[in-house]
Amino acid sequence: MDLGQLEAFLHVAREKSFSRAADKLFRTQPALSIAIKKLEEELGEALFDRSTKGGSLTEAGHTLLSYAQRMLNLREEALEAVGEYRRMLGGRLVIGANESTSLYLLPPLLLRYRSAFPQIKIQVERHLSERLPGEVLERNLDFGFLSFDPPQSGLESLAVHTDELVLVVPPGHPFARRDHVTIRELGKVTFVAHNARTPARTRIFELFAKHRTPLNIAIELATLETIKDFVRLGEGLAILPRLSVQDALGAGTLIEVPVKGMRIEKTLRMVYRREDTLSHAAKAFLSLVRDESESLALNPTRP
Repeated sequence: MDLGQLEAFLHVAREKSFSRAADKLFRTQPALSIAIKKLEEELGEALFDRSTKGGSLTEAGHTLLSYAQRMLNLREEALEAVGEYRRMLGGRLVIGANESTSLYLLPPLLLRYRSAFPQIKIQVERHLSERLPGEVLERNLDFGFLSFDPPQSGLESLAVHTDELVLVVPPGHPFARRDHVTIRELGKVTFVAHNARTPARTRIFELFAKHRTPLNIAIELATLETIKDFVRLGEGLAILPRLSVQDALGAGTLIEVPVKGMRIEKTLRMVYRREDTLSHAAKAFLSLVRDESESLALNPTRP
């Protein structure tokens, strides 16, 4: 039983004529009769009383009528629902990101996306970077933001932001009045750091080791906002992504101090499955990020 046969059955039942039903469906009468005959053979029951001129329904035909109408109605509902996704009137976008991306990079992007597609449900999940490629491949996420190019086949990556790690100090600190400091000088102060073991953190340790200078971490914390609060309170200095401290630098609550010989950049990438596997909602977000990747919002801001 297929929907074409049911559609032919319904038209004959409504028109009470095989010839008129064939005209409505733009089919020949023999082709329509064959479709009805195959449906009857599959069901094992005659659907029309062919002894009557109008092709009256049999008892089996009356029983099938309401089911056939419901099945065709369901088809229309399905087509309409899929059409809504295509027209961006419905759907869901699921993004995985770490803390800094969730807090500082995604909000302006999501606001632009939300403005264009207000009916799309957006879900942002916090994940460790190493988990994101697998979550995208498993279709648990549409996109993942991470600071490395994943090796997994089946994934594409798009560079969306280049950031730089910077030293920040409270306004009253002696370093705040300096035009630069050295790594050796930083060995004499204490730091507040994030407790996540990231590639950027490793590069900082390697830089200090290269200069044979200790990196004195007095406090490890779970969030960037808490780290900034502790620096403002004078509990230590911090080396943080510039993106995460732009507001504080603009407000003067933290001061950036250049470090001689320190230039640690990281490129944030958005990873996703091949485009032909993406939903319409995901394709629209990918297009937006591609358009915005050259704007000031997605490029590093330098003093």
